[in-house]
Amino acid sequence: MIDLTCEVYNGMPTYPGDPPFRHEFVLMGSREGEVTLSRLEAGSHSGTHVDAPLHFIPGGLSVDRIPPERLVLPVDFVDLSYKRPKEAITSRDLEGKVHAGRAAALYTGFSGLRGSEDYLHAWPYLSRDAADYLAGVGVGAVVTEAMSVSGWAGAKGYPWPPLVSEEDAAYVHVRLLSSGVIIVEGACNLGELAGCRDPLLVIAPLKVRGAEGAMARVLAIC
Repeated sequence: MIDLTCEVYNGMPTYPGDPPFRHEFVLMGSREGEVTLSRLEAGSHSGTHVDAPLHFIPGGLSVDRIPPERLVLPVDFVDLSYKRPKEAITSRDLEGKVHAGRAAALYTGFSGLRGSEDYLHAWPYLSRDAADYLAGVGVGAVVTEAMSVSGWAGAKGYPWPPLVSEEDAAYVHVRLLSSGVIIVEGACNLGELAGCRDPLLVIAPLKVRGAEGAMARVLAIC
């Protein structure tokens, strides 16, 4: 069993402009039998999470309406560790490596930069033609270590220049989500899939009614 989920904690990196993650104890038991209780406050796209179609498609499925049978599927491990920060992943990088009905796990090693400034904007990202290729093949899901499957399009108040236009970023999401591809962003430990033979992926987003996305526990069974 491989846990592909990143830890969530106070001060963790979140997509620039998204709400920060907060975990706070409201009751703390001092002896056995006394209740400890805490509360969470977070954006839906904190840490490892699922993008539902509603995230980019008005009237699209919310995360609670994604059929559960679409959340358990075999995995194709795609070694993209040669990709540098800020570099596009193109259709040529994916040709022959992904298959219909399977999850494409895009390993770049980028999660190793979690906690650094580069992690907030410099991830390798899917180009338009890569999104077209994945949708055309009919993959069931795309799993990335990056904070987004699309490239950094800039954000007001942040100093990093955009890598792609807002139109390009939207295109990648819409192309995948409108083709029935589940998007998992912010994964960790994808490199451990290299030693697996035909792993099975389990994607378990929080079942938040009407939400456009949700934090998720993502596991691979080898």
